[in-house]
Amino acid sequence: MNNPGCLLVLDRGFKMSALEKARSIPVVGDSTVLVGPGLFSEIPKDIKNKFPKTSKFVIVSDKTVYGLYGDKLLEGCKAQGLNTIAYQITPGEKSKCRKVKAEVEDFMLENRCLRDTLVIALGGGVVGDLAGFVAATYLRGVPVVQIPTSVMAMVDSSVGGKTAINVPAGKNLIGAFHQPRVVYADMLLLKTLTEKQVKEGLAEAVKMGCIRNAGLFDYMEKNAEKILKQDSEALAEVIYTAIKGKADVVAQDEKEKGLRSTLNFGHTIGHAVEALEKKEVLYHGECVAIGMVHEMAVLADMGHLDAKHVDRITECLKAYNLPTDIPEELKVEDMMKKMKIDKKNKNGQIRITCVQGIGKSLPDPIPIDEGAVSKYLKSLVNGGS
Repeated sequence: MNNPGCLLVLDRGFKMSALEKARSIPVVGDSTVLVGPGLFSEIPKDIKNKFPKTSKFVIVSDKTVYGLYGDKLLEGCKAQGLNTIAYQITPGEKSKCRKVKAEVEDFMLENRCLRDTLVIALGGGVVGDLAGFVAATYLRGVPVVQIPTSVMAMVDSSVGGKTAINVPAGKNLIGAFHQPRVVYADMLLLKTLTEKQVKEGLAEAVKMGCIRNAGLFDYMEKNAEKILKQDSEALAEVIYTAIKGKADVVAQDEKEKGLRSTLNFGHTIGHAVEALEKKEVLYHGECVAIGMVHEMAVLADMGHLDAKHVDRITECLKAYNLPTDIPEELKVEDMMKKMKIDKKNKNGQIRITCVQGIGKSLPDPIPIDEGAVSKYLKSLVNGGS
């Protein structure tokens, strides 16, 4: 005879781990994103199970993030019996360069890391891009896992296998496609971020809503205050939905032959703003926010969408305290030069993602007339006239 009381006691005694509760998002091949709070402490055991033939584990982080989480991860890996070493880079975009990449590689060579090595990227977009590129090229390729510690890295840069460094000609122009085996998106790692760091990452989620998911845009539009304050349920919903949207695109177009290029909405003008010297320091996501507004305005001028959508995205971004105006000190001629070397360009033509309305865009970027863009920018930027 069944004993309900006994069953109740057993049920109360069972506790699911953070990994068991995490939502899993497949990307390409065996690349997977795990989304949920509390994953971080369980990562060492998980990578031990997932990579049983790996002989060495290399944590790559920046000094700020390592100070928060690095020792805990290193100690956790060693407690699992994993032969683990760590390398810390200087925080900031300047570290995403050839020189620092070579320094990481030399560190790995000095420590006799072979092909049975796993790179663990612990940090934001700079660390993820750099460490991912190291993994892509070291001994012609070793696996990498990503532990993003910023909203930007969670919803965008850690997912999909794009790795790169910056060069004098522009951002992310030297790199490789190298899918992370696992991305561990633990929202609890975001608690140490400033509002500026949180909102710049949310710009990428707004972008996903604009180009592919009207429901996500609506949700962010209506819940800006809760999301900015990192309400656990609201932020988790945004991060999961944005990652799922990117994963769906990457699954269809891993090497950016067409559809994946649309994820660069806002980046044509945004990268130009980001690359040039300004009075105020603007993060990547803040520059993308500026780019989205003005790329939509150009599209409206070209007749591809109703101008009311430009007003709507502008107001949504402002609700997250994101900038929407191009810094007045920038010169149009300088911005145009940067836009001419954008990765989406073909046959010498500048191309941008063609948003047709909130949640709707064409599957391939479209060419735009340089003269029309220059004229539009000159109407906004004092330095270009």
